[in-house]
Amino acid sequence: MGANGERLLEVRGLKTYFHTQAGVVKAVDGVSFDLDRGEALAVVGESGCGKSVTALSILNLIPDPPGKVEEGEVIFEGRNLLELSDREIRQVRGNHIGMIFQDPMTSLNPVFTIGNQIREPIQIHLGLSRKEAKQRAIELLEMVEIPQAEKRYKMYPHEFSGGMRQRAMIAMALSCEPMMLIADEPSTALDVTIQAQIMELIGRLQREINLAVMLITHDLGVVAGVAEAVLVMYAGKVVEYADIGRVYYNSRHPYAWSLMRSVPRMDEKRERLLTIGGSPPSLINLPPGCSFSPRCPFAEEICSEQEPPLVEAEPGHLSACHFARDFERHGKGVED
Repeated sequence: MGANGERLLEVRGLKTYFHTQAGVVKAVDGVSFDLDRGEALAVVGESGCGKSVTALSILNLIPDPPGKVEEGEVIFEGRNLLELSDREIRQVRGNHIGMIFQDPMTSLNPVFTIGNQIREPIQIHLGLSRKEAKQRAIELLEMVEIPQAEKRYKMYPHEFSGGMRQRAMIAMALSCEPMMLIADEPSTALDVTIQAQIMELIGRLQREINLAVMLITHDLGVVAGVAEAVLVMYAGKVVEYADIGRVYYNSRHPYAWSLMRSVPRMDEKRERLLTIGGSPPSLINLPPGCSFSPRCPFAEEICSEQEPPLVEAEPGHLSACHFARDFERHGKGVED
């Protein structure tokens, strides 16, 4: 969906299942998307929809057992990452694809200084001396706008605020100059002001160093000013995929449509926000037909009988809904 057309990542038919005593959890079930150089893609959906598992599958970080990538391809710069050896995939992680994990406090080692945790991968992956790696780490802390970077380099994670820890995680993810950054809920547990600063920082870095960004979040409002394309997931599947303007203003799937109407907006007045009733389905026992049909505000008989394919509702706009091509009429009917 990127504007420059220089493809960096292609995910095709990715299926990642977890084999448990209760049954097989189809956490990711046939996900496909593309990411171009310098493009920002937001992957959105409720907790448990498969966003984070998709990201971990790309980097081959699924714990086996119980998890396993059953099918699919992850083509990065012409190579299928799922076919690489452990040694080869370790060279991709950090060097070519950086990742910011959900909780910076659990991702940072409390017994090592921030500087040490940024410096070490630089030495290992880039082969710099200790002195050169330290200087590079300080420059990275400055790049992510941490004040008094040289002083902060010597501090421990517990001495940093939540926002500063997240900035340190971004610096660590960018330490080996990757071409792609996966940011898994980078603004969770931060207050609104710090959230905006972190998202602005990611957007600036994306533009300045032509960084491809895969941004995982459950908050559509957070990605509005950063992402160019949006992939909406539900129950392990892609239900809508388009550029951000189309998903925000002309959604063609009832789940994405409902998500947008459950968020307060400054540009229009609503007497009340829409709520999405019910809960996401069990990924072990999915309902027949469309997984969203039990919660859908305008489901019809076909929805509970047949699973809708992912179709092109309009050029460049994919939707997994039986009524994707005539969705505007359905949406207006509910609002009225």
